[in-house]
Order: sequence, then structure tokens, then C-alpha cells
Amino acid sequence: MRLEELVKGIAGTELLYWGDAYLKAFEANIVRLEPDEKKHFYMILDRTIFHPKSGGQPSDRGVIQGNGFKIEVKKAMLAGSVVVHWGKLLEGSPNIGKVNGGIDWDWRYLLMRRHTAGHLLDHCLAVVTGKRVETTDSWLADECYVGYKGEPPSIEELKKIEETENKLIEQGAAVKIETVSYEELKERAPEAPNIYRLPTLESFRIVTIEGCEPIPCGGTHLKNISEIGRFILENAAKTSLGFNVYYDVQ
Repeated sequence: MRLEELVKGIAGTELLYWGDAYLKAFEANIVRLEPDEKKHFYMILDRTIFHPKSGGQPSDRGVIQGNGFKIEVKKAMLAGSVVVHWGKLLEGSPNIGKVNGGIDWDWRYLLMRRHTAGHLLDHCLAVVTGKRVETTDSWLADECYVGYKGEPPSIEELKKIEETENKLIEQGAAVKIETVSYEELKERAPEAPNIYRLPTLESFRIVTIEGCEPIPCGGTHLKNISEIGRFILENAAKTSLGFNVYYDVQ
């Protein structure tokens, strides 16, 4: 079934993870429920903590259960402003009504650490090279990277970038999240690394690491960069658009 057909006529999903990325469990109401192949279902809720695959961040996974049934959520997908959960029926028979669910917290927290580290990487790359950075894309699952335009840094610069990021992580800095208008975004973040890739919207969610450039972003982040742990810069590789910086956290 096409997601566009599935979400037709449904209002946007309330994104609970925007209010609190540390929520591990929640309650909601089923808005629509459709079977897929054998023992698999699409489920739309009025609210969710499941972050869908978007903006380089992979989907959350976990479990949703209701009156007499349980579904293993394998992926969450975004269709317009609606989050669609898809998963395998583990027991019972799904029905419209109230449900409760929980995410795989270890997976989510790893993505939060990698995502916040990626924003800090933008800052450290600019500081070390002395050049404004412009991102092309990113991916936070395995082979985690941020893509940039231009020529890749030298081996010496890469080493300095890693050292700079780990020093900042050790010092710690708060991460602030706000919603601003497009005009305020242009005023406050004219040098944001992804500013040229943004869609046209009335408002934007911006993530700001204290002392760094605000960055428009819809993903989940840490409260403080000290939670990242140790930043490991693995390598930089040329691409058709510029270069990717591959990294991980420990």
C-alpha cells in the first residue's frame, strides 16, 4: 500500500520526541490500522515517540501493544506530517483503540549520541580548516558519516578535528532546541551548514550547541555534548559531491 493513500485525510502526528527525546514509553490512540503481508501491519497513531527515518536519522524500533495484541515495530516512516509505524504481529489481533509502546532505547540513544556528534563535527571542521562548511547529506546508522562539499581535509587536519571535538566533549556544553520563523532562522543561522538544502516552511526547529552555529534539524539530540562519550574520526573519502567524514562514538 502506498503511504500517501494510507495517510489521506489524517491530521499530522504529534511528535512527542520533539518535546522530550529521552522518552522511552508512551500512550496513544490508533487512528488507522491496515494489514500488509501475513502478520504485518501499518499503524497510525495520534502521537508517537518513534522517530521515522528522515534527515539521515534511521527509524526507531520497538513494540506497540494494545488490548490483547502486540506488534514489533520494525520501522517508522514519514508521509507528509504523519508517522506510519510498520511491524510484525507477535500475538493477538490488532484493533482500533488505546495502545502503549516503547522504543529500543539503546538504539535511540546511540543515534542521539551520533547525531549530536555530527553537529559538533560541523563546528570543529569549520574551526580547524578556517572555512565555512556546507553539508550534502548524512547517515547515522553503521558507517555513520556527514557529507560535505569541497575538498577533504588533510590527515593532519583530520587529527586536529578529532582532538578538538573530544576536547569540547570533555568540557561539555548544553544543547538547546527552539522553533523559529524562517526570517529568524535567516537572521540567527545564516551560515548553518545545511541552510541551502532546507525546504520552504513557515517555521523551523533549530538545534544549538552552546558556542556553535544553530542548525535547522528535526532529529533527536542529547541535552549536553558530554553525553557523546569519545568521538572517533575514522576517515574522509571523496564523493561526487565533495567528501564524507566517517566517524563513530564510544
